Amino acid sequence: MRHCCRFKPDDIYYLYDNDLFSSRKLSIGFCPICHKPVAELIEFRFDGIVNKESVSGVAANDLMLSLSDQIYYSMRECNYSKVRSKPYGWKFGLNKVVKSKDKEYVKQYACDFYGNKELVKSF
Repeated sequence: MRHCCRFKPDDIYYLYDNDLFSSRKLSIGFCPICHKPVAELIEFRFDGIVNKESVSGVAANDLMLSLSDQIYYSMRECNYSKVRSKPYGWKFGLNKVVKSKDKEYVKQYACDFYGNKELVKSF
């Protein structure tokens, strides 16, 4: 995205296709220099022409509100869903011994560095 300088968007929303446009993407962010909200809408027409609209300030908020019912999914939701589910990325094993009356049980867990864990085996 570009306003006073070039910066990465805070979130990217993918929108539903409509009659005229496909591959619609709305990028939202705050300019690091002037701290204004900036919105950028990129749409591809079916004949190959790219429509790019970039607005800032109050117009960015209005654009976001007008397109809020057309949001299919956002990149932030996708990234958090990977982290908050089963162990993701690098994994390590964790063994715990549980004592119950006369017996000892060993539980083996697969853990990741995000704090997620999953029971693999119990014996």
